[in-house]
Formats: sequence, structure tokens, C-alpha cells
Amino acid sequence: MERSIRDYQQIIYIVISAVSLIFFIISTNDLLVHNKAIIHAGLTISVGGWIYWVFTVSLIASFVFLYMFFKTVSNLRKFAKLINSPSKQTFVKNLVDLEKLAQSLGTEEKRVLDQAKERWKVK
Repeated sequence: MERSIRDYQQIIYIVISAVSLIFFIISTNDLLVHNKAIIHAGLTISVGGWIYWVFTVSLIASFVFLYMFFKTVSNLRKFAKLINSPSKQTFVKNLVDLEKLAQSLGTEEKRVLDQAKERWKVK
């Protein structure tokens, strides 16, 4: 089965948020704290007046991508809860939500949903 970018979205979100947090910490140090340990370690940003933009963008990116990561984890938990439901009525009632979640989560969830549809004999 062909893999899509949605299969790797959790990894992408956590990597981007980690890099953003690193840039946020470094820019905060350069702007406010001036901690010598970070400066002597060579972790400084020499961007001149752009440091305010680095600070702002890294702060926003950190929050956005952490939110997206936790939202994806929440959707995975909801999908697992609904797909493992012991009753057909619950499965059919939440089928639209399951299809939306499977579409947004990736190919593995689509495959699991198709198997559940076959198991419950639902189209």
C-alpha cells in the first residue's frame, strides 16, 4: 500500500515544534536573559534586527505545531475508541466521523476502517 504524508504527520509536527522551541529559547536568551552558558556554548543567532521576527515566528510555530500534534493524538484515540466499539449501532452511528478521521489520519486508519466495515457488513 502506498504511504502518504499523513502517515508521518505526527513526526513532522513534533520535529517542527522542537526546532521552533529551540529557536524560541535561543532568541529569548538573546533578547531578554543574556545567559552566558548559552552564549559560550555557541548557541546564538546573529541575525541583527531580525531577532524579533525569529522570536515571534518561533513562538507562534511552537504553539501551532504542538497543538496540531496533540490534536492528531486526540483524533487517533477517538478513532481507536470508535473503531473498537463492541456494538454495530455505535459503529454505524459514528461512521461519518470515522470516515473523516480516517481521511485525516492516514492510510493505515483507512485500511482499518475498511476492515471494520467488512466485519460489520456496512457499505
